[in-house]
Amino acid sequence: MKIIRRIIHCMPKTYFLPEKSRSLLQKPWGKLLAGDTAQVASKYSKLLVQNKYPLIITVGDYCSHHLKSDIKIFDNKVQRRDFVSSHAFCLTVDNPAGTIQEQAWDAVKQAVEKPCNIRVNGEEDLLVIPAVLEAKTNTLVIYGLPNQGICCIKVTPAIKKTFRDFLKTSLTLEKR
Repeated sequence: MKIIRRIIHCMPKTYFLPEKSRSLLQKPWGKLLAGDTAQVASKYSKLLVQNKYPLIITVGDYCSHHLKSDIKIFDNKVQRRDFVSSHAFCLTVDNPAGTIQEQAWDAVKQAVEKPCNIRVNGEEDLLVIPAVLEAKTNTLVIYGLPNQGICCIKVTPAIKKTFRDFLKTSLTLEKR
């Protein structure tokens, strides 16, 4: 019997954040470090002294600019206002607001495998999800929570399950 192998190309996928799920993202995921810039920086420094993380990923311009990290994912905007950063980057992706484009997910995966920074044309907020899901256990993923501080997510199997469940139940998937 002859075995015929077929390569099936997956259609590009885009995840969309429906209006009904937006409020779910306003709560902190992980540990909230609250306060002004100086207070958050001090708490963050203490966190790094107390814990050794093999990889640190920051998502968002505020976090990427103010905090030490191995991978920075940014869009040159802070609270929808232009922000000029001097971060070197090796990947640029398009990712419109309220989406996770397949190209953006792939860029995050590539950056996790070989650390580099990603500049996003559009919005990087939802890229916290692929950052957590693609990262290895004990990686620290950080993102800003506007007017509150930063959220620090230590990647564990349990948090990955939480994020996979969120992806399945709260975002819509479109195949093109």
